[in-house]
Amino acid sequence: MPHRQIIRDVQSGSFRPLYLLHGEEPFFIDEISKALEEAVVEASMRDFNQTIVYGRDTSVEQLLEAARRFPMMAERQLVVMREAQDWPAWRRSSDMVKLEAYAKSPVASTVLVFCFKNKKADGRLKAVKAISKAGTLFLSEKVRDYKLAEWISNQVQEKGMRISGQASQILAEYLGNDLRKVMNELEKLRIVLPEGTEVQPEHIEKHIGISKDFNVFELQRAIGAKDLARANRIVDYFAANPKDHPVAMVMPVLGSFFSKVYAYHGLKDRSSAAAAKALRCAPFAVKQYGEAARNYSLEKVGRVFGYLKEADRKAKGQGNATVSDPMLLKEAMFKILH
Repeated sequence: MPHRQIIRDVQSGSFRPLYLLHGEEPFFIDEISKALEEAVVEASMRDFNQTIVYGRDTSVEQLLEAARRFPMMAERQLVVMREAQDWPAWRRSSDMVKLEAYAKSPVASTVLVFCFKNKKADGRLKAVKAISKAGTLFLSEKVRDYKLAEWISNQVQEKGMRISGQASQILAEYLGNDLRKVMNELEKLRIVLPEGTEVQPEHIEKHIGISKDFNVFELQRAIGAKDLARANRIVDYFAANPKDHPVAMVMPVLGSFFSKVYAYHGLKDRSSAAAAKALRCAPFAVKQYGEAARNYSLEKVGRVFGYLKEADRKAKGQGNATVSDPMLLKEAMFKILH
């Protein structure tokens, strides 16, 4: 079940007795946990009916004792285990037998939540299977890089706003998979922009500080189009601001771009929809990869991978003691464009 659906159910007053929120992406776990903390118990009663424990410091007996208590002057109580991934009980069969027994017959007036972050819970455990059967087992997965711009667009729409494809791509390139940071920046835009405004690169530059003209996204567009003048202007800007545009950040982005160009060369069906599905990219980006494929032969793309790998390696200090980041970047760009 998508995390938004779980949150909608919670906000409508539909609760499960058990929630095991686990996986590599902490953002979705935090969002669901926050929704539960806001909805299960009224604010005025939280001192009596909301219990927060931490995995490392809590025994199975302490947890189940809290879960079996009845709420005080309220319909239900909430028990949340934060950092559940550090709970020693997961590795003790005797403790898991106790948790399984509770999961098979949970207290109806208790909502028990496990926040198990940065990795998956062991689905082979009978206790985990029992939690899944009686409650909600939610796997929080990372948003893949190729889906990040689309995810940002969806989040903007949920906030009642609109965003251009280029603007969402810029945010994705620069903010990466730190979803909490992405949401903070989107909230900033929601506050400062008039209602109904479509977010454009100009707004991102003004309010977030990411240049609409001098960013990695624009650099790869210039490279793909073999626009030497524009590519060199951007590279000069990066070279003048190396802390904001380190080679170690730029090279992986360009590597991903040329991976798509390489894959485009092998496509039989290059229609927008088919290519977008095959390349796992937004439809608007297909045209850019097609243009780059026309400007860079398959053989050239293969050499480009070597240039990028060499620059990235040297930027990390491997086999390089004297060449600065700006010079590494300029050298790589010269080799790519000529």
